[in-house]
Amino acid sequence: MSAIKPKDIAALLAKRDERYKAVLIYGPDGGLVRERSNMLAKQIVDDLTDPFNFIELSESDLKETPSRLVDEAAALSFTGGERVVRVTGSGEQITASSKLLLSSLEAETFVPNALAIVEAGELRKTAGLRKLFENSKIAAAIACYEDSTLDLRQLITDTLNSENLSITRDGLEFFAANLGQDRGISKAEIEKLILYKGTKEHREGSAEISLEDVKTCLTDSTQDTTFDIPSLSASGETQKLSRALQWAETTGTSPITILIFLQRHFNRLHTVQSFVSDGMARDAAIKKLRPPIFFAQQRNFENQLRKWPLIRLEKAITDLLETEHAAKQTGAPQQELIERAALRLSVMAK
Repeated sequence: MSAIKPKDIAALLAKRDERYKAVLIYGPDGGLVRERSNMLAKQIVDDLTDPFNFIELSESDLKETPSRLVDEAAALSFTGGERVVRVTGSGEQITASSKLLLSSLEAETFVPNALAIVEAGELRKTAGLRKLFENSKIAAAIACYEDSTLDLRQLITDTLNSENLSITRDGLEFFAANLGQDRGISKAEIEKLILYKGTKEHREGSAEISLEDVKTCLTDSTQDTTFDIPSLSASGETQKLSRALQWAETTGTSPITILIFLQRHFNRLHTVQSFVSDGMARDAAIKKLRPPIFFAQQRNFENQLRKWPLIRLEKAITDLLETEHAAKQTGAPQQELIERAALRLSVMAK
């Protein structure tokens, strides 16, 4: 069994384990999935934009050529050394291609020249992709669940310390309580706080962040409609969504931040529908979400669940992963790609 225990994840991310030729990283926290995926990839390849040693594949790539994952894992680098092949998604085609890869590796039909990393959203215990990796002796599965308050405090203090910044106790408590539990969103908010106080290259000496500093930055985050975009998209409110996207662009909101918000929201919908699919009552499933749904938003969230059955959510999450893959290519028109993805989902909701 190769389901990595939580206590062993840090060691695996810190130092390469040669036993594992393929790794599945999955869970509702899309930001943490990508962060851990990057940490594994950088054990092998320093530059993740290097086209000779790093490649990303989507489900559509594998649909066209099911054996491509095996081919890429076997391919030699033009510049020498080991390569990384990253796949995003959790659909049937990715499961089939992963099965082909692992069976070929176990049968030793080729010598691998790349580490294969598969990124996926929330997966039930019975999911074929998860079982495939957990039952393999040459593959590993890493679960990424949302940060606890203790994890957030540690993330905040470690990141601030790297910039010679400290934070007051009340500032830390307030910040951790109001960040939510998605690693990508949390890191974006921490980085904004660092810019507010000044990076160490643009500031002399250390500096302390106060409760008022934290409140100012968080208030600035909620003055526009960026936080409404995922809900508007999932509800099918296309006109309001268009205005919110336009406002986000006007205020300089990063397109990648919007994408992270969308991924987080649709992963939360997927988590609830997965619980319901396993026999749990919908109300009970909603109550299991962390952070919990704000009372005033609960009815809207329930309406979205009616619009998004599990199979449609899986397509939506795959679409968002493919959008992320496209948006992070050199020279890609991020704004247009991510806005179109939000609008596509809005149309699907209708």
